[in-house]
Amino acid sequence: MKHFVNSILTLFFFSLLSLNLSAQYGPQFENRGFEQWTTREATSVNEPTHWHSGGTATGTWAGFLSNQIEQSSQTRPGSNGSKSVRVFPNSILGITANGTLTNGRINAGSMSASGSDNYNYTQRAESSFNTLISQLPDSVSVWVCFRSQSTTDKAQVKAVVHGDADYKIIADGTEEPDDKHVATAVSSFTRTSTANGDYTWRRMSIPFNNNGPCTDVRYILFAATTNETPGTGSPDDDLFFDDFLLIYNPTLMMEQLASNQFTAGSMVTIPFTLTGTMSPDNLNASANQVIAQLSDANGDFDNPLELGRVNTNASGSIIALIPNVAESQHYKIRVVSTNYPMIGDNIQEVSIINTSSIENYVSSCQVFPNPFHSTLSITTEKTVKNILIYDVFGRLVKNQPASGTQIGLNLNGLSEGVYLLQLDFGGSISTHRIVKVAR
Repeated sequence: MKHFVNSILTLFFFSLLSLNLSAQYGPQFENRGFEQWTTREATSVNEPTHWHSGGTATGTWAGFLSNQIEQSSQTRPGSNGSKSVRVFPNSILGITANGTLTNGRINAGSMSASGSDNYNYTQRAESSFNTLISQLPDSVSVWVCFRSQSTTDKAQVKAVVHGDADYKIIADGTEEPDDKHVATAVSSFTRTSTANGDYTWRRMSIPFNNNGPCTDVRYILFAATTNETPGTGSPDDDLFFDDFLLIYNPTLMMEQLASNQFTAGSMVTIPFTLTGTMSPDNLNASANQVIAQLSDANGDFDNPLELGRVNTNASGSIIALIPNVAESQHYKIRVVSTNYPMIGDNIQEVSIINTSSIENYVSSCQVFPNPFHSTLSITTEKTVKNILIYDVFGRLVKNQPASGTQIGLNLNGLSEGVYLLQLDFGGSISTHRIVKVAR
């Protein structure tokens, strides 16, 4: 049993090498951390790539608008970046023009701050002024720092998912066209610190309300302002943004096993599909873990046995050894997640055959050199009947019959990397982690 446990630990370490830390976040805003900035040649306006303010506005009064955003070195706590965006108000002909940030475009068509010709809009004809999206997020999260003279004035952020139209978020509080509205996430919030005071950041998570008549998800339009009421607020107010993330509800499912019958000591590859936001990168969360579990002989998971785990935010597989448990046809295997606790769909019933002749035979086996370059030598006390080699994804890459206690393997055809070597003695199994390296 000690050798069997050692093999489990060896295989567990092996499975950790198949980490996939890429996050399946779904469609996102471009340049969501404001690290890339560009100067628009036609206007000589410096803006974060794919984000805009008054300097690139359209409309009758566009020439009077200044660019009310600038690059800032103030970043949210725990940020891996070095930049954020600062949004600030301005006074135009005695009227306060609230600072505005949008991934669409500003239209300045009225001298009245709340005029219906003042709006932020998706401009489908210009790729820099629209953001395509193909699925509806659950929420939008963003870090904000709002410094204001007033304790009651509120800044506002709004994101609208809409259909195929040049959709408008209008200064008078309306939107159009109504029949292209899919969902809205909106929040108004008071200051995080006083004007010209500390840079105090707050992470906001704003759910989308799916209350529109349209179900054709095509674009997302974001608009933020230093004051929810047009033409108000202090010129000393400012609003900072960092690290947007659209959040998608996660799903977890175990894919079909290659077999539902196993012998104690044999290897199983447990594939799973994982989608959605498991470890938000703007929260600095540790990578999610997906864990494969075995039930008791009655199929109950009251006290499951862990078969293995991987750190991942995406789909993958877990490679495990079937443990030396009581023989039964009613075991079950499932996968669970940690960061967003879920039990994966498609729990599968399996049978395990356990005979007295099955053992995990390790102590008298020598596999060398390890790491190796091209040739691997195997020395054993018992006669090897068959040799199996699996890659980190659980795929069988070599299946070679054998007969002997001293075997040389030419593995020139294998790529560099980590593999699992399994020696079958006909009634006993020996499992080894091997590494192929360059010369």
